[in-house]
Amino acid sequence: MQNSYIAETIKKLCKNQRISITELLNHCELSKSFIYDLEKRSTSPSCLKISRIADYLNCSVDYLLGRTDNPYVDDRVIKPVRPEEDIEISIPKRILPFYRTAASAGIGSYLFDDTPVEYVNVPKTDKTSSADYILEVRGDSMEPKFHDGDCVLIQQSGRIYEGQIGIFILNGESYIKKMGNGELISLNPAYSPIRLHEYDDIRCAGKVLDTIIIE
Repeated sequence: MQNSYIAETIKKLCKNQRISITELLNHCELSKSFIYDLEKRSTSPSCLKISRIADYLNCSVDYLLGRTDNPYVDDRVIKPVRPEEDIEISIPKRILPFYRTAASAGIGSYLFDDTPVEYVNVPKTDKTSSADYILEVRGDSMEPKFHDGDCVLIQQSGRIYEGQIGIFILNGESYIKKMGNGELISLNPAYSPIRLHEYDDIRCAGKVLDTIIIE
């Protein structure tokens, strides 16, 4: 009975957090039959496996085992659970710095140390967990992938590989571009690549992970 309760609780938590069972199993290094075994077999899962799942779903081990209706989670609100009810969970959040005018998808914009910054709450996902800050895109040179006004997640990095999209500071101006062989490339064919020269002052300020909607 307890094993089937654990399986049902895991599935409900995954559903409410928009996490697939496959994603959970892969992340926690569990077999594909793990949930089935819980539901159909009497063998109890190891403490290590249950701990991995609890850490990934941000809940307590006791909650998965049915010992408490109040999981310890930093930023979620969960109502007391009855077996016949769905679990109501708010999406986990994290805070990231947000720069509104730092990345240009056009002719370039100046980036200063005193660029205004605000801090925003964003859903906690694999990509937002990897990001260090958010920038707002200005211009249309990276269309159709990025549009004017889009917000992008940036992972701070001093270098990226050729073919990846990053934030570059070139002679004091900031750009969002694809890294090429000795050039910064726009995705919009209306814009020519920016050739890099030995005398240019250029550095990479991070890798672009994805867009995100700021509410």
